[in-house]
Amino acid sequence: MRNRSKPRLGKRSADTPPVDAFTRNALASDQTWLPDMMADGKPPLTAEAFVEGYLANPGEWYWSTILLHDPKEIVLKRVLAIVDQAELPGHEQALGQLGAGPLEDMMSDELLDHLQHRLPFTPAMRYALSQVRMSGEPPVLQQRLNAMFLR
Repeated sequence: MRNRSKPRLGKRSADTPPVDAFTRNALASDQTWLPDMMADGKPPLTAEAFVEGYLANPGEWYWSTILLHDPKEIVLKRVLAIVDQAELPGHEQALGQLGAGPLEDMMSDELLDHLQHRLPFTPAMRYALSQVRMSGEPPVLQQRLNAMFLR
């Protein structure tokens, strides 16, 4: 069942400058978004190992991007890290799973605000977003995403 809640992805106070924790540089410098493997008695993951593992076998790693298990901020960071390393045509399954899953569940103006910093979209991001079912979203959101595709 699709999670229809649209909580805010980031919070800041009025006196704090806006910092987008979802940029490529921010993801590279802060890897607190990695899944906690030690909770399952496994050694900790590096970002590279996580992304490679997800791209090689998204079915095995699907749990790491389900919004019921981790906060949206963490899931979005994982999704973006995976998309940043994905290549077409080899990673369609992983990208499709990310689009039809967490990206679809997080679709909102706030998500598009974060993605705005990634324009123009890479082929991998375009593919993942093309898998998002937008028919249930407000027309203004659909139009905004379509405009982003044209950039």
